[in-house]
Amino acid sequence: MKKKVYAYLHTHWDREWYRDKEDFNLRLLKVFDCVVEELTTSKAPFFYFDGQTIALLDYLKYRPEKENTIKKLIKEEKLAIGPYFVCADSFLINFASMLKNIDIGLEISKKYGQKDYIGYMADIFGVSNSAFFALNKKNIDKALIWRGVNPKKINNNCNFIKNNVNTSWLVQGYFNDFFHSEIEIKKKAQNIKTCLDKISKYSKNSILLPIGADHLGILKNANEKIAEINQYLDDYEIILTSPFEYFKNSKFENKTNEIEFLDNSDTYILQGCYSAHIAQKIENDYVQNKLSKIIEPINHYFKLGYEKNIDFCYKTLIKNHAHDGICGCSIDEVAKSVNSRFEKCKNILNALNYEMIGDIKKKYDILNKTKDKIGVLNLTNSADLRVIEATLPYKIKNSQIISKKNAFPKNYLYDEYKIPITEEITPLYTQIVEIDGSKSMEFNTLNVVKPIKKVKISDNSIENDYICLKVKNQKITILNKISKEKIGFKLIDTPDDGDSYNYAPTSNPTEIKLIKSKILHDGKILSTLRLYFKNITLDINLNNHSKFLEFNSTINNKKKNHKIQAVFVLEDNIDKTISSDAYGIVERKIDYNYSLFKNMPTKKPFELKTNCFPMANFVNFKNNSILTKGLNEYEIYKNELRICLLRSFSTISNPKNKARFIPAGPNLETEISKYLCKTSQNFAFLFGDYKDCFNNLDIFNKNYLVLDGKYEKEINFKIDELAKNEYLYCINEGKKITYKY
Repeated sequence: MKKKVYAYLHTHWDREWYRDKEDFNLRLLKVFDCVVEELTTSKAPFFYFDGQTIALLDYLKYRPEKENTIKKLIKEEKLAIGPYFVCADSFLINFASMLKNIDIGLEISKKYGQKDYIGYMADIFGVSNSAFFALNKKNIDKALIWRGVNPKKINNNCNFIKNNVNTSWLVQGYFNDFFHSEIEIKKKAQNIKTCLDKISKYSKNSILLPIGADHLGILKNANEKIAEINQYLDDYEIILTSPFEYFKNSKFENKTNEIEFLDNSDTYILQGCYSAHIAQKIENDYVQNKLSKIIEPINHYFKLGYEKNIDFCYKTLIKNHAHDGICGCSIDEVAKSVNSRFEKCKNILNALNYEMIGDIKKKYDILNKTKDKIGVLNLTNSADLRVIEATLPYKIKNSQIISKKNAFPKNYLYDEYKIPITEEITPLYTQIVEIDGSKSMEFNTLNVVKPIKKVKISDNSIENDYICLKVKNQKITILNKISKEKIGFKLIDTPDDGDSYNYAPTSNPTEIKLIKSKILHDGKILSTLRLYFKNITLDINLNNHSKFLEFNSTINNKKKNHKIQAVFVLEDNIDKTISSDAYGIVERKIDYNYSLFKNMPTKKPFELKTNCFPMANFVNFKNNSILTKGLNEYEIYKNELRICLLRSFSTISNPKNKARFIPAGPNLETEISKYLCKTSQNFAFLFGDYKDCFNNLDIFNKNYLVLDGKYEKEINFKIDELAKNEYLYCINEGKKITYKY
């Protein structure tokens, strides 16, 4: 009997990549006009629109007259859209964004009549554990993936169950354009047979075959062409249908132990994207955190009614999460559009912040300023919030002033009965104060306490009761004052002949020489030690109660094609890490002796593996932790953990990249990716295990809201228990993974 092949017509639509959005939109109109024509005339039975809805919205923006036709095709199950808004990367975004991406996609697709869904992740650069939890939460029980799968770890069976989601691996990927080629029919059939033979190795009773490619028009007269090809296939019968039919007629009994799909032994996963365009990843982290950890909870718990504004901000943000956007694999025009959307999001969040403060003050009858009390909404998971930052038009008692600028008072901006005029510009003081009694997820009026200085600082050291950093003979050491454990710290620079997709070092790294160190601030609450390197300053901040050192780096980059990393050096080799995923943590075993540089160049047809891994916001190694804001890549080599601060490269895809055998995109030069300018990065070091990271990360991110004022009645607003610190333990084949709401 011939093996049944379920084939489906599709296109993979990168909204912006090596052409900008408007450029690709013109192609989209041609491509989808033809799709509608083929489906309405029954020359093809079905078309799958890449699992995302944004491309359909882009199409209907210019073809509004086709809306009823689209609804009819979806109702007749000839066209499928959703469940996503965009084809988002799953390692570089947070869980709130993942869920919102699906929420928006479902809302749009249901409006057009879509009822069934597949979590379609055919081209994203590896698939995180979190992506399947997001599908689970939205009751989507099917998924299609490609990159990152090791066949052995799914028992050489392309159909498997992952987190209760029936998942099928596209063995040969989504890019199959054999049918479009203009070669003799027998040769075409032979090429298709070769492809099907490869898929058949991992398929039991039937095969799933995508027909299409990036931005490629639908196969015209597909029914006729498939019938013609079938005449030349002895072992297979191709049935042109939908992937939903394949899932309906396939068995899923194979449960995989694999936690995440990040293996490049079979397909490229293009891990250089974790460190490409770091400046944009930092912006993304700021917007995501402010939106999901501060603005949205405040709106929800105080019932302020800004849901539409928040949804608009999410939609604007998520447009940047398509994998060629947030991954940084695009031309300069696209990078500018991405930056513009981040700026729009920040403007929305700043405006909402002003308005929400005004609304809360009215709700709780806040009358006027007071210098010894302050209102704090503690949105952290920590009861250890002792030091807070506030920007106010007056100085709080016992505060430490950080900076001063002239601006309109906030109450003039959120009060619709006040119009700010030039004369009312006043000094605004950014200051830090110590508080006592703040509780996790509570809103209280708190006394400002008089600080007791605990930070000791000199030109070559900074320390408090918990942690110490010292400079001696141009070497930097960090000491745990409780356990007496020591680790080293340095900066390194490595030449890089890679591109947006793959890091490709051309030599071993060199250490960047420390020039000098000196006191920058010696405050009663917060102190700062500045370290000077060539073209780099590194400010180390420590306050009286902090259990972590905060590092603020400024790099004035003067050269292209290299990588700068902050390195933490242990006495022992690092064989395991625990890093944050969008939803929870992932434990990884590390081959610490592996060196990317020593294994170059790669051999045909492979992409070299690396010891670079993604993280959401922290990585823990041997009870040491690094917290970051938008620095999503860490690397392990022997006893060193390296955090990428900057990677400068010159092209989307270097055809001579020695870490990858074939190009991953066009060889187009990009200027923004060289980062020949000043950039800033923020990270922290903490002695402690991964559980300590969650609480300290909230403090590091300043996940709280400060309200000044004298209160007519005491505020003691307790958020419901569901929002408190909660851990869900998920047993996956005997392996305990910890996830955090």
